[in-house]
Amino acid sequence: MKRLVILTMFLAAFAGIQAQDCNAIMLPFFNGDANRMANYPPEKLDIRCRYSQNAFYVSDTVPQGAVLRSLTEIKDYTTGNYLTENFVVNLNTLSYYGYSFQDMQCHYPKADVTICFPTPKSEHPYLVLRSLTETHMRTESPEYYAK
Repeated sequence: MKRLVILTMFLAAFAGIQAQDCNAIMLPFFNGDANRMANYPPEKLDIRCRYSQNAFYVSDTVPQGAVLRSLTEIKDYTTGNYLTENFVVNLNTLSYYGYSFQDMQCHYPKADVTICFPTPKSEHPYLVLRSLTETHMRTESPEYYAK
């Protein structure tokens, strides 16, 4: 019982610090195991959460040079099912680790490919998966992109 109280306090404190829901974003990284997540070093958890947050954005247009792909090619690791065209994007909880986005990126030999997915049921018609290079740079040097 004591562990549950400590875990709940940790998760509540961590969620209050983050603009997006890092608990929802990171739980798939730990295969849904909240205890493993609670025991993970907080600084590493923060970096991985920021990486997932930096991987995506939504757009009203297809970014120049982006590769257009279908969300039906992306697998949900929790259910084992592929996403449907009716998937509604919620950047507050979308987890890079819960879906096969990295597998999709690895199909391209260069790390600088941006991939765009139509999301007609979402508030914005496109989900954009930044390139591996840009996602790493945004995570490692957020001050550069804040300008």
